[in-house]
Amino acid sequence: MDLQRLFDLADPRVRKIWNQTNTQLSKTLDYKNLGFADRNLETLNDKIEQFTGHGLAMLTGEKEPYARQEINQGYSVTAAPDKWTDTTDITEEMLRFNRWPEINNGVSAVANALNARIDTQAAKIFYLGFGTTFQTGGDSSALFTTTHTMMDGSTQRKSGGTIPLSYDNLKTARQAMNRFTDDKGIQLLKCRNLRLIVAEENMERAQEVLRSIGNPDSANRVNNVFKDGDVTIDYRVASWIPTGYSKYWFLIDMERASNMLFFNWGWRPKFDDDKVINNGTKVYTGSTHFQPLFAGWQWAYGSAATT
Repeated sequence: MDLQRLFDLADPRVRKIWNQTNTQLSKTLDYKNLGFADRNLETLNDKIEQFTGHGLAMLTGEKEPYARQEINQGYSVTAAPDKWTDTTDITEEMLRFNRWPEINNGVSAVANALNARIDTQAAKIFYLGFGTTFQTGGDSSALFTTTHTMMDGSTQRKSGGTIPLSYDNLKTARQAMNRFTDDKGIQLLKCRNLRLIVAEENMERAQEVLRSIGNPDSANRVNNVFKDGDVTIDYRVASWIPTGYSKYWFLIDMERASNMLFFNWGWRPKFDDDKVINNGTKVYTGSTHFQPLFAGWQWAYGSAATT
């Protein structure tokens, strides 16, 4: 059998391996549990525009004209996605001598490399959110800065500093988030669907705080105040937070995040080949194009704890 025919016959099987592996991996990606909303990009350097609401309604007497307020342009952010790539080689010898386990491993490795990159970048929004090396918001500040600049020139406290994860500090975080306002000073709707995000090394502590009977910090408390009425809270482990940041923790509101935290896709992981057989070898290429990006900051509270 000539070489081109050999590779043509093998190609459907190679792509089936990719499809099966990539589909399985995509269903278990961490970023989906961290509050991100998927957003498909239509252009490069696509802007996410934000607008203020109105301020509080104004007192109006009988026969007086209704109050008039303007909706202003808020802070905007620009999506600038990166392309990530990986390749695998399939040789004539692999095909002629049925070395399919080796081919399977190579193709699966490409899928794993691309999908793992998605989660590593998503995690950086959180553990690098205390500085501006990875990303800044529309106000040119870090996500978890001490104060954020509002459109009216005022500031609003945002960060938990370095407070450790505890029952009382988690309450402080929720209370702070419930006081966040928009750029016209309107207090946002109460946080209802809360999620605690921790690294692998902090998982047991998260369970102690959220799942113990009563409060692990005090035997006198008998109720978990986070699970009451219309408020719910759970936790997720962000596996790709490095060990050097293992004590960091984050509280997010999933409803706010759906409008403020985006995973911007140029394209999801895909598998191609260059159509050229060179020296009995064909190269298959995998790539993905994306950027995690926060358009607003009021969805999250973070602490760079060390203990």
